[in-house]
Amino acid sequence: MNLKARTLIALSMLAATPAAFAQYTMTLTGVGDGVVSNGVYVSPYVGTITQGSTPVYSGYVICDDFNTESYLNTPWTATQSSTGGVLNGAEKFGAVSLMFGGTQYDFTAQQAYNAASWLATQLVQPGNVTDPTTQVNDGFAIWNIFDNNNASSSAAVLQTEFTALTGHDNTVSGNVTVYTPAADTRLNPQGVNQSQEFLVVNPTAAPEIDPASAASGLSLLLGGLMVLRGGRRHG
Repeated sequence: MNLKARTLIALSMLAATPAAFAQYTMTLTGVGDGVVSNGVYVSPYVGTITQGSTPVYSGYVICDDFNTESYLNTPWTATQSSTGGVLNGAEKFGAVSLMFGGTQYDFTAQQAYNAASWLATQLVQPGNVTDPTTQVNDGFAIWNIFDNNNASSSAAVLQTEFTALTGHDNTVSGNVTVYTPAADTRLNPQGVNQSQEFLVVNPTAAPEIDPASAASGLSLLLGGLMVLRGGRRHG
């Protein structure tokens, strides 16, 4: 087989790879209770997911990506990078190494996502989902896992994160689906690609909500668009 033929086969395989993952459209529609900490809105947010013209999900979504901004009512394309707790390699983040108490701990991508999924499941439970302290601690703990502990240095957040990683790293969170940004050239209102990743807790494991009521009164900034700051702290 000559080099040209090998190259053509390789290129055809690369071209086929994105099509192997089902495409979804995600839209953030609200910021839950609108709790703000360190200048950012914390999870859970509210969003909708469709596949083509078919609605797939409407309810709470939890962000695991601290370093990207998202905007309300600005759709983007995503793939399911985890279904039933099993990663398929399309997820945004890989293995992580984190420092706790002066000791470095190494976690595989599966362990990191298991811990984040466990935290997401706890976050949307009745009593927790409307509690600002839980929202801040669990939300920032999820961000810390994938942002090398840079999202927050709060002792409560670090303890929450450490407990999730070391106590639940072998728990396959089959009730959580990860939606990862797909290659998408559409831009949000500020001229940058949408690329946040979100965790969705299966509705059977989370309370149902009315997205319209959860988003009411929250279209406040930037001409009616609410910015979810994923990585820039203020003050």
